[in-house]
Amino acid sequence: MKIREAKEKFKELLEGIGEATIKKLEDAGITELEDLVAADPAELAKLLAVTVHRAKKIINSAKEALLESEVLVETADTVEKFLNMNIVRIPTGSKELDKLLGGGVPTRAITTLVGQHATGKSQLCFQLAANVVDKGEYVGFVETEPSCFMPSRIRQICEARGLRYDPEKLLVIRAEKVTSPEKQLLAYEAIWRKARRENLPLRLLIVDSFSARLRAAYTGREMLSARSQETARHIGLLEIIAGERNCAVVLTAQVMGIPDFESQLEARKRYGVPYRPYGGEYFLHSSTYILFLWQRASELWEAILVDAPNLPRESATFKITEKGIEDV
Repeated sequence: MKIREAKEKFKELLEGIGEATIKKLEDAGITELEDLVAADPAELAKLLAVTVHRAKKIINSAKEALLESEVLVETADTVEKFLNMNIVRIPTGSKELDKLLGGGVPTRAITTLVGQHATGKSQLCFQLAANVVDKGEYVGFVETEPSCFMPSRIRQICEARGLRYDPEKLLVIRAEKVTSPEKQLLAYEAIWRKARRENLPLRLLIVDSFSARLRAAYTGREMLSARSQETARHIGLLEIIAGERNCAVVLTAQVMGIPDFESQLEARKRYGVPYRPYGGEYFLHSSTYILFLWQRASELWEAILVDAPNLPRESATFKITEKGIEDV
């Protein structure tokens, strides 16, 4: 809902947001209640020339208005019908991998691909992008490390599989523009705004890699709290985008090496592999589906479904060829 519309409808809730404040927000591109709810208090305070305390009160009032206008109490039956009618599953290229995920990568959810270098994370992203573009829908791709996004590879997959390739359907923000966690957050928002403004059918939003900039900015145990807060901001906005646009959010995540044998055994028991994902417990809990990728042989990969709301912990093998992701 537009902030101006909300002001008219919920005058008491938004009593502290006047015409001058709304004008400043609009000039900064903050026109929707969702934009205001997702704003950082410190940045908002600077924009409006108010205290951080005042900025937090403005954000909280927007949350109250959003709750009144958007949040409905529904029965389980109503929710189940809505999900069955609206969730779309994007095929991975492998029937075994699709089966592992309950039919493919789902919309309205965050799917995280975890693995070491060269374990197929980006290749799976390219395959998903090719399948979405073939349907005439849009893909957002936020690149946080150089050379993660390779349009030639998506074109190659499309040509090899007889899929339609349309570069205009790929909305990309390159790594050179994403130099910090703050700019990474702005990158999601830029793609979201474009999809909103032009009413584009955004079906897939990829962040490759989600953890790279966070890892570089927040080093050391003393930064864990700050990293968790920043991660929460990112996940919060991605969840809003996934729900509003009915798109699948796919994140790739780096891993941490484990030096001692006992910890490796613990990681194997929990994840099926001898390493841990970078990002901490909050990040893992925020992902709807967590898929660990592991190269078992020179031409054989394994995907382990570590966490899912309604699926068992199982694994699937696949291969990566010129055609992309395929069954063995």
